[in-house]
Amino acid sequence: MKRFKNVLVLAVPGVDMESAIGAAEQLAIANQARLTVFDVVPPLRTRRTGTVGGYRPEHVQELIERDRRSELEQIADLATSVPVEVALTAGTAFIEVIRRVLSHGHDLVIVPPDQPAGLVGLARASTIMHLLRKCPVPIWVFRPEVPANGEVLAAVGPFEEGEPSSLDTKLVEIGWSLANRLGSRFHMVHGWRLDGESLLRNGRVRMPKTDVDELVLREELLARDAVSKLIAGTGIPEDEIRLHILKARPMDAIAEVAASVDPGVVVMGTLARSGVAGLLMGNTAETTLSSLRSNIIAVKPDGFLSPVQQPDRPSA
Repeated sequence: MKRFKNVLVLAVPGVDMESAIGAAEQLAIANQARLTVFDVVPPLRTRRTGTVGGYRPEHVQELIERDRRSELEQIADLATSVPVEVALTAGTAFIEVIRRVLSHGHDLVIVPPDQPAGLVGLARASTIMHLLRKCPVPIWVFRPEVPANGEVLAAVGPFEEGEPSSLDTKLVEIGWSLANRLGSRFHMVHGWRLDGESLLRNGRVRMPKTDVDELVLREELLARDAVSKLIAGTGIPEDEIRLHILKARPMDAIAEVAASVDPGVVVMGTLARSGVAGLLMGNTAETTLSSLRSNIIAVKPDGFLSPVQQPDRPSA
């Protein structure tokens, strides 16, 4: 987590921001990072030539923004050990957050779910889902009801050609750094499987069982070898990582380990490893995020380009 030096906290109306600000403040202290509390108010939907209660629309908008800025200043005051900047703009929330990230060089966005409290998953957290798909920097989905000082779980893979990616390295480094800062145990999960195994065993091919078993064993060895390469590349002592290498789809492996470990934070990638500009979130991330109860730190691959950065692409 020491890589984060310019943190943006998105304040969600109606959400108690105290614990989120507390976590951001501790991160800022540890990293000597800058901290900004930010929000986006919707523009007033009315004719510019009309009036509202005797006020012109621009005056009403100004009053709304002034009131929300006052609330943001109160939220910022919750941090007593570091200076906190307050920023506010009008527009569509996820677009303005990304524009702010791009224009001010923020390297982490912390945001509580913008959905009714108590819901599992993030299906109704529309701003967060947009940010998870389109924001170029890591997103820390902060759940006020979940202690963030629990164990930390990083989900890695799938590995292309048996080789870990730079994204896998980032996930492990972020998770391990956070676990160390929290004094928590660090877990790593990787799910592997032999594609088409059921067809090889039960379909028309009917490959001999011993041959299929050999292919499965080879796939497992490749997975374990890739995990070992990943750990060696980070320089983290292997005895400081609790490994969970499961024969399962990635989403099932993450869910199984999360159910047994009950982590305070899950660190995971959200997009395909190609870094294709504007690529939507992959099925593994989408399915996993719909069930996790933990805080989540979601990281993009190197080379990801947000569609908000591209004027010739729709940003909604």
